[in-house]
Amino acid sequence: MNEFQIELDIECPVEAVFAALVNFERIPDWNSSVVEVKIANDAPLGVGSKVVYLGKFLGRTFKSEAEVTEFVPSTRYSSTTVSGPFQLEVTNALEPLGAATRLTSDFRGESRGFFKLAEPVMVRLTKNLFQSSMDNLKALLQADEL
Repeated sequence: MNEFQIELDIECPVEAVFAALVNFERIPDWNSSVVEVKIANDAPLGVGSKVVYLGKFLGRTFKSEAEVTEFVPSTRYSSTTVSGPFQLEVTNALEPLGAATRLTSDFRGESRGFFKLAEPVMVRLTKNLFQSSMDNLKALLQADEL
């Protein structure tokens, strides 16, 4: 399994950072590979909730369903895919730094199907994509645009 971590200090309170992470309608604003996100059930967001991501990566469209595995408001949010071209576990941990927030995101995953063929390249591209997405999230939050 491939793993990497991205850590950012964001000049916003933890409540605002957490709210942005779970505002699925706005994820395409900061993650360029995501076209649309839908919550698969009508229940309030929490452990066990299913989230469907529609996106595009390396010119291919994908649909991936993830299940929320941890949900502690303003502290932790984790999910793992249950279908799609990637097996991906993501854990986001938030730590207050005065009025700012340290966001530490751990990514663990494997490619499937077409994407498995070029996995070493995929890992590098995926890490770059997630780093760019997290940088976008930080910039939008600090500009008060999320």
